[in-house]
Amino acid sequence: MRRRLPAGGRWLVAFAAMALVATAASAAPPAPAPAQAETGLFDALFGADAAAERAGQASDGLALPGLFADGQRLADALPLHDLGPGAGACVAIVPLLDALELAHQPASDGAIAVTLPQPSRTVMLPAAALLASPNGPCLPLATASSLLPFALSHDPESQRLLLNAQAPLPVLMRLARAERQARLRPETNRPAFALQPRQPALARLWSADLAIGAVQAGAGSDASASLLASGELLGLGVRTNLGLGSRSGITGGVTVSEARDTPDLLGPLHARSVAAGDIGSPAQPLIADALAGRGLIISSRPPWRADLVDAIDLSGPLPAGWEAELWHEDRLVAVTRTADPAGNWRFAGLPMRVGENRWLVRLYGPHGESSEQAFTRLVGTEMNAENEVDYAIGFIDGGMPLFGAAPTRVASGAAAFGTLGWGLAPALTARLDVRAPTAGSPALALGLHGAHGGGLWAATMARDSPGGWAGAVRLARRLGSQDLVIDLASHGRDAGPAQPPLVREFANLAAINGQGRVALGRLSLPWQVRLQSAMRRGGDPHQSAALRLALPLARWQANAAMALVRQGQSGETGAGWQGNAALGVSAGWGKLRLRGGVDAVLARGWRIGGATLSAARSSADGAISLDLGWQTATRRLNAGMSVNRRIGAFGLSAGAARGADGWRIGLGLVVGLWQGAGRWHMAPAGLARSGAVLADMFIDDDGDGERDANEPGVPGGRFIVGNALRGETTGDDGRVLLRGLPAGPMVDVETQLASLPDFNLRPARAGDRLGLRPGEVRTLSIPVNPTGSIEAQVLLVAGDTRTPRSGIPVSLHDKHGKEAARGVTDFDGYVLFDGLALDTWRVEAAGQSTTGLRLSRTDPDRQASILISSPRP
Repeated sequence: MRRRLPAGGRWLVAFAAMALVATAASAAPPAPAPAQAETGLFDALFGADAAAERAGQASDGLALPGLFADGQRLADALPLHDLGPGAGACVAIVPLLDALELAHQPASDGAIAVTLPQPSRTVMLPAAALLASPNGPCLPLATASSLLPFALSHDPESQRLLLNAQAPLPVLMRLARAERQARLRPETNRPAFALQPRQPALARLWSADLAIGAVQAGAGSDASASLLASGELLGLGVRTNLGLGSRSGITGGVTVSEARDTPDLLGPLHARSVAAGDIGSPAQPLIADALAGRGLIISSRPPWRADLVDAIDLSGPLPAGWEAELWHEDRLVAVTRTADPAGNWRFAGLPMRVGENRWLVRLYGPHGESSEQAFTRLVGTEMNAENEVDYAIGFIDGGMPLFGAAPTRVASGAAAFGTLGWGLAPALTARLDVRAPTAGSPALALGLHGAHGGGLWAATMARDSPGGWAGAVRLARRLGSQDLVIDLASHGRDAGPAQPPLVREFANLAAINGQGRVALGRLSLPWQVRLQSAMRRGGDPHQSAALRLALPLARWQANAAMALVRQGQSGETGAGWQGNAALGVSAGWGKLRLRGGVDAVLARGWRIGGATLSAARSSADGAISLDLGWQTATRRLNAGMSVNRRIGAFGLSAGAARGADGWRIGLGLVVGLWQGAGRWHMAPAGLARSGAVLADMFIDDDGDGERDANEPGVPGGRFIVGNALRGETTGDDGRVLLRGLPAGPMVDVETQLASLPDFNLRPARAGDRLGLRPGEVRTLSIPVNPTGSIEAQVLLVAGDTRTPRSGIPVSLHDKHGKEAARGVTDFDGYVLFDGLALDTWRVEAAGQSTTGLRLSRTDPDRQASILISSPRP
């Protein structure tokens, strides 16, 4: 079969050939060309090697990849031109800016002015940075991140152009809004691939992580063992953790849960989620904080709904030895290495700003593992739709795990709770919160959330458990690209452990919060300011001011923060300003991660309080980390070092640290277990914290979609998950484990056609959509069917001459005469139909038809000619 050029390449070849013929005709009398010169015309122009189809910078070598970001397709095809060996590629800049919905205007000197949002600013693409191409100005991928707030990379195997945004982009904000609306009304969201249901089972275990460790310290020794397992019981996901320590005794937790996009759980309750065991409860303004402990919760409230007057919690599984980083607005916000009673990392009370809010949680394992999950919330003036009702009800014993000893912190006590939201009007929502502790009187809060006059507002009144009255008002307004929030609150009498920290500490407060972005060239500088005046529960006045700035760059981020506090009346002893300031830097170079910081303390003058430095380097089989800390007050240097090594499925770790209590030395061993293909397997630990897919690719000879004993596997197959091409390949048995997939959000899995060993093999389904639970290992059958192709050429017959005809409509028909496909001949008169089932086919053009063309395993590719005559005058 002839090697075919992309459509753009064929037009360039045709144009060049016509130009060469016209030049020769005008320079010399016509003469018959030798057959050798005729057949060598293409090679003379473009060379015989496939890579020689390039003809200089951005002239051909055209590819048409799709544009993807955050797992979504932004454009079906963008012109991408190969710049030659080692020179990369360039993308047509005008179609790219149009796809990103960025306003742009050409300048007189050939430059392009691009308007960026949030904050609105204009950056220039200089003419010197753009190349000429048949599709207009062309921007090299390597220079995109230095001129615009995003980076571009091209995956030639999957033909995808991947965009990594470093600032809000209009198209991503629009898609986030559309996704939010679609998830509120799932029947309007039509996925690209069919959702593959989970096979029902009464009970089963998916995966487990086992860990044992020993520590020797100055205060004594300790040995421990832990188990983290995930499975299914009665159609619900089950996660359990069990710990045993020579000092801490037995600790454990169990969570049984189910969550869906559609409100069809528990019949008439129309719930979207249900969880029992070790759970987290939502915050209730003025009467309860977001709590974690044993209990039950049933909710119909979409967890992705948010407005400016809300703050949300993020959480997810955190195995022993892992750490979680929270990134927001291109800056490192928080780090945690400690799990809550449910075994999850948790970042609580995260405030939001108008527009797109994007948090990135990066997880790092002790043996070089890493993964990340993005959480996006689009905040606008949308409230509950009119007459739309959502609720959350349940019972929680805050601070108490389901099994084992209680945490060291004070427990908040057991209580039933309920939250009801009701859309009174398109821009007005009412919210009712009730909390009934087992020891004490019930508490009630009633609030209104509205969007009027270009701003957002919330007003809440509450009757707390001790019988006091509380109230709060919040006003929010966007000024340009900056957000301003004003808070006024009186906190009543309840200062118990179930209340948020501000309610426990202050009787009343007034605060002004500002946050936004300041234009900084192609990027922008995130900032936050908070000014607060309050009265403490003990009657002392309290004033505070806080400022935070972030400077995001390509490989490192700097964060500067300062907080000042004054307690008591001005002029009183000890009523001066006190506070601290900190400068933190984080950076990453390949496998190396660095975090460092210096803090200063204000107490009768500024002085250096201490400094920290953390470095970690990961490799394919392990990691090494170093932590250093200096405290000026004690003049003590604390240090720690750990080495982790992976040997097969086992992970070994060793560490030593020097702290205030002397030296500590520890050893650890971890291993993971998972079930698939009818047996248990060993694998590196970490499977129980995320989802995984056991892909089973095989040649489906009988076409039933199920793998039979005599159907062989397909080796070397690769997969595209979301918008990323995975590196794993199927083995000789056609199976491969794709691990580290996000649990909760839908995941699309499709086969990379270029990885199949035979071009005529095609998957029976274009792709599959899966919803995975934490720790789930889903077996996904991927049958591939042998196919064939038919290449037909349409020839015009005039006497003894046969001339290829271009632009002729051609149709393909099955053995029953039903039309299956259509095509149009190219400039050589050819049309290609591929991916055809092994059967009998017939090709028709201009009233003429071929005989039946039989495709089989031994003869999968057929060629045919269709002779047509010129119309009679």
